[in-house]
Amino acid sequence: MKKNLIFFLPNFNHGGSGNSIYKLCKNLNKKNYSIFIICVGKCFYKNKLNKICSQIFELNIKRTVFSFFYLNNIIKRIQSQSQLETIFISNHHYANVISMLSIKKSLKVKTILIERTSLDQLKRAYGFKDFLRKKIILYLVKILYKKANLVLANSIRESKDLAKYCRTKVLHIYPPSVTHYNKSVRKFKKNFNEIIILNVGSLIKEKGIDTIIKAVAKIKFKKFKLIILGKGYDKKQDEKKNLDTLIDNLDLKKKVFLLGHKKITKNYYKQADLYINASHCEGFSTSIVDAINYHVPAICSDCKGGTREILANGRGGDLFPVDDFVALSKKIDKFILNPKSLRKKLIIARKNILKFKEKISAKNYEKIFKKI
Repeated sequence: MKKNLIFFLPNFNHGGSGNSIYKLCKNLNKKNYSIFIICVGKCFYKNKLNKICSQIFELNIKRTVFSFFYLNNIIKRIQSQSQLETIFISNHHYANVISMLSIKKSLKVKTILIERTSLDQLKRAYGFKDFLRKKIILYLVKILYKKANLVLANSIRESKDLAKYCRTKVLHIYPPSVTHYNKSVRKFKKNFNEIIILNVGSLIKEKGIDTIIKAVAKIKFKKFKLIILGKGYDKKQDEKKNLDTLIDNLDLKKKVFLLGHKKITKNYYKQADLYINASHCEGFSTSIVDAINYHVPAICSDCKGGTREILANGRGGDLFPVDDFVALSKKIDKFILNPKSLRKKLIIARKNILKFKEKISAKNYEKIFKKI
C-alpha cells in the first residue's frame, strides 16, 4: 500500500543532511510513496526535489522553534489530500524535539526520528547561550525520543550511544553517500615538490578547521597548500573572520585558502594529496567518503559519530585526538616522509565505502518504511 512520507529538515542547505535526504528520495520507489518536504526558509535542492516530490513546504519563519505552530496543519493538509498512511521523518535533535512536542496523537502519524549527528554535539558548547540551549535539548532528547515509533542513527557507534542515553531501541542506517563508485586508478606522486591538503565542510567551530590550520603551521615540510571549501550556515555561525585572523597571525596567507562553497568539488579532490577532517563531532561525513572515493588518503579526528566506521576503525586511515593539532602535525609529517603507509590504508578504506552506496541505503530505509 502506498504511503505518505514527510521529511522535516529545518536547514535544507547544500550540506550533508540535505544532500542525504535528496539522495534517499531520489532512490525510493515512487510507486510506493508520496514524498513531502518541510524546511525552514529556502530549500537548496528544490529544483531537483520538485521532480520527485509531491510538495515542498518552505516555512517563512526566522527560527526553527516557530515550526511548532505549522507542523500539525501541514500534516492535516497532506492527509486531507489522500487517506494514505503517513510517516513523519524528522532529522536532527532540535527538529526531533520540536516534532515530538508538536505533533498531535489524534493525527495518527507514525514518527521516525533520525539523529544525523552525535550526541556529543550537545555536550560541547561555544558560549553560555549555546550551553543553555544544548542542555535543554539534551534533556528533552532523553525524555522524548523513546516516545517515537522509531529512532535511527547514522552509524553503529552513535546508535549505541543514543540507545544507552535514551534507554530506547535505536537502529542504524548509513546515509546514502556513494553515488558512483570511482573505479579509476590514480597515479600517486613518488616525492612531494608541493603537497596539497584538502578539507571540505561548513565553516563552523565544531568542524575544527582551526585545528588543521594550527597543525599545518607546525609541519616541517613548508611547501604545501591547504584548500578549505565551505561556508557557515549563517552570519552567527560563520567562522570565516576568526579563521582569516588565525591565518594572518600564523603568516599563512600564501599557503591557506578559504575558497567558500563550491557546487562542484570533483577537481579539488582529484588534485588533493591528503584529506583532513578535524571535527569535534560528526554525524556521518560524506566529504570523507568522497575523498576516499577519489583516492585521497585521509587523516581524521577520532570524534564521536561515524568517522571510525568510515575509516574501518583506523585500518582505512589515520586517527588523531580531537583538538590535538600537535598530534595532527606529526601525522602529516609522517605521511609526507612515508606516504606508502597511509596509501595502503586507503585500499582498505575504498573497499569499506562500498557499503555506503546510496541504493543500499535506500533499500534499508524502504524496509523500515514497510515494517513500521
